[in-house]
Amino acid sequence: MSGRILKSVSGGLLLLALAACDTVPVEAPLQVSGAPGANFNSDEAQCRAEARRVGQGHIGKTAAVAGTGGALVGATESRDKALAGALVGAAVGAAVADSQVKQAQRQYLVQCMQQRGHSVTG
Repeated sequence: MSGRILKSVSGGLLLLALAACDTVPVEAPLQVSGAPGANFNSDEAQCRAEARRVGQGHIGKTAAVAGTGGALVGATESRDKALAGALVGAAVGAAVADSQVKQAQRQYLVQCMQQRGHSVTG
C-alpha cells in the first residue's frame, strides 16, 4: 500500500473511532427525566421499530462512493493501488455510514418519544 493510501486509512479510522465514541445505539435504554407515562412501553416499542428503519440503504451507498473515491486516488499510481484504495475506501465508508445511521436512529427514537409526550432526554 502506498503511503498516501495508508495515511487515508489511518485518518478514516481515527474519524470513525471519534464518531463511534459519541454514538449511542438505538437498543440502549432511554434516559427519562421523571416517571415514565402510562403508554411508555408501547410507545417505546413502536418508536424503536420505526427508528430501526431510518437510514436503510445509506451504508451501502456510502461504501460505494468511498470505494470509488479510493479507487480513483489509487489509480493515479497503479492498478494494484487502485484496487487497494477501493477496498479500503469501501470499508472506511461503510464504517462511517454505520455510525451515522446509528446516530440518526437514536435521534429519531428520542424525538418520537418526545412527540408522544414522554420526557426522554437521550
